[in-house]
Amino acid sequence: MTVTFETLSAIYRIAKYFIYADGDMTDEEVKPLFDFFQTFPDIDKEKLDFIMKSGDEMADSRAVELISGLDADGKQQMSNLFAKIICTDGQLTDDEKRLFFRVRDLCDLPDPESEDSEDEEESGQAPAPAAAPAAEEDDTIMPAFIVVTYQGFCTFEQSPNRDWGTLGGELADWIGADGVEVVRYTPALNALSEKLRLNQRHLVFMVARNGYGDKTVGDNMPATILYGRGYPLYGNIVFALETDQGYEIEGIVTKKLLVETATAINEAVDGLLRMKE
Repeated sequence: MTVTFETLSAIYRIAKYFIYADGDMTDEEVKPLFDFFQTFPDIDKEKLDFIMKSGDEMADSRAVELISGLDADGKQQMSNLFAKIICTDGQLTDDEKRLFFRVRDLCDLPDPESEDSEDEEESGQAPAPAAAPAAEEDDTIMPAFIVVTYQGFCTFEQSPNRDWGTLGGELADWIGADGVEVVRYTPALNALSEKLRLNQRHLVFMVARNGYGDKTVGDNMPATILYGRGYPLYGNIVFALETDQGYEIEGIVTKKLLVETATAINEAVDGLLRMKE
């Protein structure tokens, strides 16, 4: 891995977010980072001090840009390094999981590799997606959902609510329904989830409860295509993420992923979506 001092400073800056993710810095969490720096024989104490000082002064957006520009091998090393830092204490918190996938998505990193089966069990499977602010604050958004009307118009709705008792009612209101039910795991939705790298999450959409939509308002062609079961779905729908474990409905919390998701959905339905002004 050949990098500049500026890139090493970027790595230091982002690594610090993982070191402090659980609120405390420990020697065990710092060690993987300095072990990484020691793989560069030309780095002495003076140069390391320079890297740390530059990293502390660097903008998060610049750090993300530099790490995103690494080659495939470098990105894999970063994914492994960041996962190792948050897994050293053996206690992976929800905040650490969200931070890992926040940085992974921003920097376009692959999933971490494991050095052996024990490491794979501890770190390779660990983080869960989506989204604590870590690198580029402007990219963080209130959880967003993609509403697609039966006419094909696409809009974004947002809600800070995570409790289904409240969120479920909001989702229903957005599509003009009394309640919603979830469509999940169709071949087309599975393909979209894989394309979007929704690790430990999958893409779903919701329709009006009882009858898969309101038949008085028309066939929702995007929904019908993604359902893929041979008969039409009716009414408006709303896309969201759902956790693989617990099946909790969540919004999308970065602009980058929101745009990528809407674009991927539109491609999957042959360009039928239209942005509503």
